[in-house]
Amino acid sequence: MVMRTWLRFTLLLWLLTPCLACASTAIIYQPQLRDRAVAETQWPLLFTQLRAQGFDTLVVQWTQYGDAFSDAEGHAWLLRRVREARSAGLSIVLGLNSDPAFFQRQEASTAALGGYLHTLSRRNDALAHGWVNDLGVEAIDGWYLPLEIDDRRWRDPAARKALQEYLVSERRQLDRIAARPVYVTSFFAGNMAPERYVELLDDVQRTGVRAWVQDGAGTGHLSEGERKLYLDAVGQCTAAHVHGIVFEIFHQIGEDKAFSATALPNANASTALAQRAPCGGDSVFFELRYLPEMAGVMKR
Repeated sequence: MVMRTWLRFTLLLWLLTPCLACASTAIIYQPQLRDRAVAETQWPLLFTQLRAQGFDTLVVQWTQYGDAFSDAEGHAWLLRRVREARSAGLSIVLGLNSDPAFFQRQEASTAALGGYLHTLSRRNDALAHGWVNDLGVEAIDGWYLPLEIDDRRWRDPAARKALQEYLVSERRQLDRIAARPVYVTSFFAGNMAPERYVELLDDVQRTGVRAWVQDGAGTGHLSEGERKLYLDAVGQCTAAHVHGIVFEIFHQIGEDKAFSATALPNANASTALAQRAPCGGDSVFFELRYLPEMAGVMKR
């Protein structure tokens, strides 16, 4: 009788305890000011639909993009969306401050790079504190750092050292605010050999920040065969080079400096959405507005 009671208690505890190590099926939402044109009544239905489709996590790519969403009205609008997503049963990975000039600013000299990254850290600290005050710690399941680690700038050892120091500092800073997993994304464009790119990802993960790798299907910078070389390298199950894959469910039609993309045809989208990360990693899809159900709802 005592043993059965103990087993029931253990099972109940396991069911009620969040599984931070479990793989997620996540959708990224990149907030845009134009999204405020969507009727307020549609958002709760939208998030409920996402949950019914099998998504368990919403990754809010940023909670501030330059000046966007920094004002009281913009912040309140985004806060309502996050609360509605959580009410629909979605876990929340909360992105922080995104600098629109990041890719230009990352080209700073090594001496200046550390100072720039420190500025990003200060902004994130203030933003994270504000969102914890608004939502409560229990409503945040993870943090997302909205910078994308490419395979060109960070080949330089000195720059990579600055990046690693920044990631370590961010993780420790966020742990003090709300100890949750911290995520960042990376992408490859053929500037490193696959094995060297894996070393970059290993360096990122050694900081305690979890790396998600973009699969490059939507941007089309590399051929399918070239992409496979990289994805096979990062997807080795004998070594945890990454924590998950970001599957791109769009087709880019513009230059990187002025990103423009279209949604995939419905049949292609269904195939893309059926993909899952290898080795039990997180399966993350970019982006909410490119889901077939969002046609006519959100501007792309």
